[in-house]
Amino acid sequence: MSRLIPTTALAVGLLAGGTVWAAPPPHPQAGAITAEAPTLDPARIMGRWYEILRTPNKLQRNCFAAYEVWARKGDNYTVRQVCHRDSPEGRVAQVSGDARPLNAKQTLFDTSFFGGLIHAKYVLADHAPDYSWLIATTADGRYPKLLARAPGLPAPEQEALKQRMAQMGFDVQRLEPCGEPES
Repeated sequence: MSRLIPTTALAVGLLAGGTVWAAPPPHPQAGAITAEAPTLDPARIMGRWYEILRTPNKLQRNCFAAYEVWARKGDNYTVRQVCHRDSPEGRVAQVSGDARPLNAKQTLFDTSFFGGLIHAKYVLADHAPDYSWLIATTADGRYPKLLARAPGLPAPEQEALKQRMAQMGFDVQRLEPCGEPES
């Protein structure tokens, strides 16, 4: 039971905190983000995605060098979310869930953890043509994050993508770096 509590906290934190509880009104552009997101090639989102920038939340406060791993599970996906507690080389904490696409573009997902006890909707809002980076958010648009195939992105590229996120209507002033894994 003592391992379940930290794992539950991680799941809720990686789900961006506020998505499980009552949230303020949706982000003004959330509908547009859902509707305008480019179609994803399911085969190209498989594998590891490193968190580069994220909107902070209480339960992910001590979560560094985070990443998620996507894999096919029939018509759906499994998503394993991993981070290191207290520092980029800290103790590994992880949780796995299932993601079910809710639209034909495969950009809106219902993600569930702990056998469906925790649900959240996510939007894969934008991606590089070569799938080297991905912008994702909670469906209400409150918790955007930038993910990449490799840990870390050069500062100019991060800044350009941050500006792209601002143009999409995200509050980029709240984004923070996630900390890169130790080599």
